[in-house]
Amino acid sequence: MRYQDGKGSSVIQILDNFFEDVLFQNIKNHCVTKLYYTPKYYDDPDVADIRDKTTHYGSRYILNNDPKLLDVFVQQANKKFNIKIKKLHPDCGVDMRNYDRFVPHTDTALGAIVNVLVMISGPTAVNNGTVFYSGEKDKEELDIHVGFRENRAVLFPSGWIHSAHLSNVPNLRRHTATLFIQDYERI
Repeated sequence: MRYQDGKGSSVIQILDNFFEDVLFQNIKNHCVTKLYYTPKYYDDPDVADIRDKTTHYGSRYILNNDPKLLDVFVQQANKKFNIKIKKLHPDCGVDMRNYDRFVPHTDTALGAIVNVLVMISGPTAVNNGTVFYSGEKDKEELDIHVGFRENRAVLFPSGWIHSAHLSNVPNLRRHTATLFIQDYERI
């Protein structure tokens, strides 16, 4: 499924069944039971010294720590989205989060031009997905919503304002992987 903006220059691609079934089950099991996640905080300079619930966004496993796992994600992204990834930001990772608030942001500060988000583990739900905003910073409005579904991947421009969807389900956790792509070509 593709969504284009009015200019036709930016595209969101959504793919279900990103990995073949057996490979996906192995990746899911590995991500949920074998990885060591460390707490991550927003890099906003205004709150750089604050390490509490307001600045904590979840826990991340950096994929550079497991080159084989990173390569599986890269090769599948190349294959499924018909791209050739040339350069990634080193902060690519698998995130484990509890979604109790919207946090609109872009990933351009990482030098990323497109992201690939892979939904690994969590309940299928409209209120457990990713949302995209239209408008300028501080005036953004929800525009596109992609519901959470295990083994779904989303490729989107890193400069688009986006956020994990807020959930009112207490202690809802999900695992997602993100590739922050700094250079690629279409094939």
